[in-house]
Amino acid sequence: MFIFVHNLKKVNMNKNKTLQLALAGLVFMVLISACKHRNTTIISTNDNGNTKRIEYSGQVVFSKDHTGIDFISDGGYVKFERMGKTIAAENDGKGKVVYVYDGGHGSTTLDADGKQFLAEAVQEISKAQAKLNR
Repeated sequence: MFIFVHNLKKVNMNKNKTLQLALAGLVFMVLISACKHRNTTIISTNDNGNTKRIEYSGQVVFSKDHTGIDFISDGGYVKFERMGKTIAAENDGKGKVVYVYDGGHGSTTLDADGKQFLAEAVQEISKAQAKLNR
């Protein structure tokens, strides 16, 4: 009888260890999937007082003519600053790109000045990416 009880305790202990390991593995997988391992790229230059800062994360697709942004992945964004002027763009969660130009409010459209600055930003970002990929 003593041997049977001893073996039963051993089986229960092994089941508990297996359950604990499975639970720990599940928690680890949830934590890994919850953490979005996005690469963020930041390029900052100062050329005789001409400052420029580019920051982006996620997948960003520029228009074919390199004057706009066609797509930004969920959670992705682009920020461009030059000489005190800024533009930022991100996905609105519905597949559209939302812009914030010089401290304004988020909008899916830009005025003429904003479009011009966006085109300049996209061209500068494209050049910077090309330099990084060399």
